[in-house]
Amino acid sequence: MRAPDPPQVPGDTESLSLLRRRTYLLILPVTLLAVCMTWALSAGQANPTFNSVALPLLALGLLLLLLGLISGRVPLRWIERGFYAVVVTVFLAKYASAVIDLTVPPDTALVEVFIWTPFVYVLAFLIESPRNALTRSAGVYGLSSLIGAYGVWIGGMPVERLLEFHLAEGIILTLTSLLSTLKNQVLALKDQVGDLHRLAHLDPLTGISNRRQLELQLSHEVLRSQRYGTPWSVILFDLDDFKAVNDAYGHAVGDEVLRQTSAVMQREVRGTDLLGRWGGEEFLILAVQIDLPYALDLTERMRLALERHPMPGSGRITASFGVAAYRDQESAEELLARADAALYGAKAAGKNRVEGALVKVDTPLRHPALLNPFPVPAPDPHHGVALETSRWLSTFDLGPQDDVSRVHFSGTFAQLAAALHPSADEDALRLMADWYCVMFLHDDRCDASGVGKDPTRLRHLTGRLLTALRGHTPAPGDEPLAWAMADLSRRFREAGDDVWLGEVTHHVTAYFSSLAWEADNRARGVVPTLEEYVRMRPLTAGLAIDEAFLSLVDDLHLPDEIHAHPTVQALTVHANRAVCWSNDIISLEKELQGGDVHNLVLVLRQERGLGLQDALEAAAAMYHQELERLIDVEQHLPDLGSDINPLLARYVQLQQTRVGGILEWSWRSKRYQLIPSR
Repeated sequence: MRAPDPPQVPGDTESLSLLRRRTYLLILPVTLLAVCMTWALSAGQANPTFNSVALPLLALGLLLLLLGLISGRVPLRWIERGFYAVVVTVFLAKYASAVIDLTVPPDTALVEVFIWTPFVYVLAFLIESPRNALTRSAGVYGLSSLIGAYGVWIGGMPVERLLEFHLAEGIILTLTSLLSTLKNQVLALKDQVGDLHRLAHLDPLTGISNRRQLELQLSHEVLRSQRYGTPWSVILFDLDDFKAVNDAYGHAVGDEVLRQTSAVMQREVRGTDLLGRWGGEEFLILAVQIDLPYALDLTERMRLALERHPMPGSGRITASFGVAAYRDQESAEELLARADAALYGAKAAGKNRVEGALVKVDTPLRHPALLNPFPVPAPDPHHGVALETSRWLSTFDLGPQDDVSRVHFSGTFAQLAAALHPSADEDALRLMADWYCVMFLHDDRCDASGVGKDPTRLRHLTGRLLTALRGHTPAPGDEPLAWAMADLSRRFREAGDDVWLGEVTHHVTAYFSSLAWEADNRARGVVPTLEEYVRMRPLTAGLAIDEAFLSLVDDLHLPDEIHAHPTVQALTVHANRAVCWSNDIISLEKELQGGDVHNLVLVLRQERGLGLQDALEAAAAMYHQELERLIDVEQHLPDLGSDINPLLARYVQLQQTRVGGILEWSWRSKRYQLIPSR
């Protein structure tokens, strides 16, 4: 979505020259080899004059041209003209031999010459301007006609054969000239169309997209999001105190500031984003495949890049930014109005800052401190896993569309996999990272589009994913997530077995059913009761799926009867609830933006009639209560025998890792951070 390429510059001419030189480095040795082979194979055959004289001279000429090209001391123009001269000489010599030496029948001799004719004339128009090519080709045609007339004069060639040959030769020359003229006219028309496109879609001062192009792309993104549920955001920014720059330094300096700003931002935006000048000193960026937390992070990097860029003649220039993520069924005008309001907020708050188009609460929320008695080591970046997962996503056209953002996105879930499965090898981490990417992409689709509010449509989509997970090949036109799920199903079977996959499929089915329960609540405007929410929340978090992966990824095989033990069941319940409540607290701000009530804080506010801050404190108290219960259960585990106790101890350790790891990952992850750090 970058702006169209500018007109050809000297660097483009150098690239074309390099391409032509490489072409001749291929053509010349191949032609030289063909001539040498023809010379060797024709020894002792008819037409000895041509074979014994012309072919050696031709080989010598080609060799000299090749040596000159390799040395780099001979201009390419001379090489091209030398090659053309060699080709014309061979053509005329071959023709003279055919019409004068009658040892070969006339028809056969002329056919051997005629196959060279198109190459001679086409080559002229490839290496010369149309006028020069026509002049040289006319000279070749005239010389060949004189040679033919000489052949008739000495009685060596029937005149009707030569007339046919030269008529066909003339037709080839005429057609080649016409095609060359037509080609030049098409290229000129293409240049004119390109100029008109640039005038219509590019800003003449900065060279980036203009308002017309931005409006067209805005409409396209709205339609695409409504159809596919893809997240995207707009970033509106305005240069701070730009009028003072014009007043103090003049409009020429002001214009240069606008050009420099465009250049800085063009370097910072991703390859799939569209940067344009919205008007005056105001710019707009369409950031595709990115929701609000990631868009805010990207914008903060752009703000810093502009602040640090030295502007010639005007000193430091800063900008204020407003960011808004698209909401389901929103128009482009409504989206831009929210971004503009955020930009106004950034100006009012002191300029040179980033503001998101957030739903405002009555009073700023104070996040309560969440204790973590199970700290996890600093995460390994796992760049190798992130790169492999990024490549895997790209095969299905999933995730962010540019390589850098996709690797960053994949790295987030590679770190989640490593946090939850610290003993897993790299292959297992890759499998988990791929799985988390698919699950979170589906979750993002539910949040960013109408799918999460339409239980019928959601069941249809999740049904297709379940079909793929069960091993059925998706239909050719099915969505990318279904194809990715089918690939995961194949890899699950290779790593585990059908029984294990059946268990996972059972848990995924329950997870998708819980998402449909949420969608049904949204469609009916229902806030679940606290009792119902406490029961359903571990299902909507997919925690039973994670539990099933312990045997495959961590090689922990706890017997079913131990899983069913009341103490172990209590341990799992308290760990699951601790995970859910900490996530609800951290993700509260993000869910407020989408108006989703499926959050412990909002359920508590509804059921107990609390203010938002008091509900947040009550949720934190419930989280700490689950921690206390979890620790108490851990301290009173039953003695299940020497064979089971080590397995149970490892299970407890993995539950602790899950509680602490998800809490740490949620704080670090950009998924839930709506206020950029400065």
